[in-house]
Amino acid sequence: MLQKLIIPTCIALLLLTACCGPAAPAPTPAFTLIPTATSTLSPTQTPVPSETPIPPLELTIYWPARVSALQPVPIEVELLIPPGIGASAELSATVFDPDFVVYQSFTLLPQDGNLLVSEDMLQLPLEPAAGDWYLVIDVKSDFVVRGKRYQAFQPEPIPYRNMVGVLPSGVDLFVPQDFVEVAVQGDSTAGGRVWRYAGGDASLSGEVALWWAPGPLKPLLLNNAVVMLEATYGVETPTVVSAEEIEWQGQTAFLFHETWPGPEGGPAEALVVQGPDYWLYVVRVRALGSSDIPQLVREVGETFAFTEE
Repeated sequence: MLQKLIIPTCIALLLLTACCGPAAPAPTPAFTLIPTATSTLSPTQTPVPSETPIPPLELTIYWPARVSALQPVPIEVELLIPPGIGASAELSATVFDPDFVVYQSFTLLPQDGNLLVSEDMLQLPLEPAAGDWYLVIDVKSDFVVRGKRYQAFQPEPIPYRNMVGVLPSGVDLFVPQDFVEVAVQGDSTAGGRVWRYAGGDASLSGEVALWWAPGPLKPLLLNNAVVMLEATYGVETPTVVSAEEIEWQGQTAFLFHETWPGPEGGPAEALVVQGPDYWLYVVRVRALGSSDIPQLVREVGETFAFTEE
C-alpha cells in the first residue's frame, strides 16, 4: 500500500518538472561605453599689430624782443612735420589789441623748409593802446598740433623830438626821434622843417615836412593855397595831380596830391591850411622811392594840430 502511494508522487514531481522547463539565466547587466574626452587643439590666434602713434606737428612762433610802430614786424612761424607723414595744414594769424578787438589779420604762406611767413607785415599805430596785445595763430589740420599758439606783447613807447622853439607858437607836430632832420629854413615867422625816416626798406622810407608863413587876412582861397604850396618847392618840382577843398579842424584847407620825380620820388600829399591867426601852413608827407606813402609817415603828418597858446 505504501509503495502505491510513493510511485504516483514521483510521477507528479516529474511531470511538474517537465512542464516548467529549465530556469532562465539571470540577465547580464548592460555595459555602456563612456567615450573618453579627446583634447582638441585650438588654432593659434594671429596677433593684430597695434597702430603706431603718429607724432604731433610742432608749432613755434618767432617773435622779436621789441616791437614798435617804427619797424613793421613780419609774422613768422615754424610748423615742423615729422618725417614720413604727409600732413598738410592751413595757418593764419590775427593780432588783437588790449580790448581783444581785431587789429590786423594775416595769411601765412610756406617758405623754405618748415617756415611760414605773412605776406604783409604788422604795422602798429604810432600811439598804440596801452596794455597787452596778442598774436594768435590759427591752425587747421587733421593732425594733432603741439606748441604755443599765441604771443602776448606790449609795444615799445616811441620817444619824440622836443619841438619847443622849433615850431611857431600855436601849432604842434609829433616827430619821432628816429626821424632825421634834413632841412631847416627861415625862422618862427616864416620857415620850414623837413624830417626823413629810413626804415631799412624803400617801402618804409618817407619824409614829413612842415612849412609856415603869414597869409592874407581873409578866408583861404585856392590861388593863395597854390602860391603857398609852390613856395615850399626847391630844386625838384613835383607834378600836382589833383587838389580838393576840405575842412580840417574847423578851418578851410586844400589837399594836394603830388608825384615827385627821381630815384627818391613817389607820391605825396600836401595839406595847405589856414590857422586861426591867418598864418598859412603846409604839411607834406611823401614816399621816398616807393609807390605808397608809408603808414608811419602818414600818421606822423596827421599829428599836426593847432594848440591853444
